[in-house]
Amino acid sequence: MSKTPYPVLLAVLLTVSVSAGEPIETAFVNSGITVVGGELGSVADLLNPFIESTVIGGGIRNLLEVRLLDDPAMQNDPDIEVASFPGIDVDGNPDNDFDGTNLYQVDPIGLNDDGEPITIFTPGSITNGNLVAGPADLDLGGGLVIPGALLEGTVASGGSSMDTPAIAAAIPVAIFDAIPAPPPFDGFPFNYDTLTEVLAFLGVNPDVDLDGDSIPDAFSVEFVLNFVSCQIIYPVTEPAFQRGDINLDGTMDLGDPVTLLAYLFIGGEVPGCLDACDANDDGALDIGDAVLFLSHLFTGGIAPAEPFENCGTDPTADTISCETSPAGC
Repeated sequence: MSKTPYPVLLAVLLTVSVSAGEPIETAFVNSGITVVGGELGSVADLLNPFIESTVIGGGIRNLLEVRLLDDPAMQNDPDIEVASFPGIDVDGNPDNDFDGTNLYQVDPIGLNDDGEPITIFTPGSITNGNLVAGPADLDLGGGLVIPGALLEGTVASGGSSMDTPAIAAAIPVAIFDAIPAPPPFDGFPFNYDTLTEVLAFLGVNPDVDLDGDSIPDAFSVEFVLNFVSCQIIYPVTEPAFQRGDINLDGTMDLGDPVTLLAYLFIGGEVPGCLDACDANDDGALDIGDAVLFLSHLFTGGIAPAEPFENCGTDPTADTISCETSPAGC
């Protein structure tokens, strides 16, 4: 079998225990992982229920977004790409995660500084429902990267689901060393500590040498991934600001409360970052904010709410926002 670096992907999947734009409907959430072959295939009946419970109970979901799509049935499109990233269940209720319409927010760790997906499988196409995209370097965070991964799957008409063909992989022994032995193997008469020990008892032993030292250190496996449709939203990235820097010149001085007072009372220009004006972070702009700024500047009064000492984003959800970062941020 091919000794590809897919084990990292499976390992991450196994361990997976709002202000935004309009929901995107051309997306899938990983709903299942099923072992179908390889050395681990002989204990699929043991592993698959464990994997299923792990996937169902996971808070972070693995998402795919089909981009550049022209065919709403997702059956024939010669030019697509597929973004991959972790997502967070918006309603926090795992009972409806796989109902086909659940809403997820893209986890920012899967996006670059411009808010675009780090991992995009391109070029891609769908022919008679068969999707092929990539290759792409799949960055899973923590220094874990799958280079040159190819994404393949069969998409149901209308995009309600997608299933991959069998994926050949190898899972390092260290992964199973970190997984506690499941019942009944964790108690008398077995008293095993890890899943590796359970596999050895069942006659399943490492058969793949990943590091090239002629000693098997991984288990071969073939598995399929199952996806169901979902909706996703991207997080809105708010500009960083420094509370009190109202005129956006990189410093806080008398000019800042003067700018705020002019806006509040004599029709002055709207500040580019309203959050920077909200001294007490109560979600409203009024004379109290200007007074707090002046008091802090000239009489040693209390400091404005954070972020004040350093640039940051508003820790409080309210109706005002920041459109433009100051020079210092």
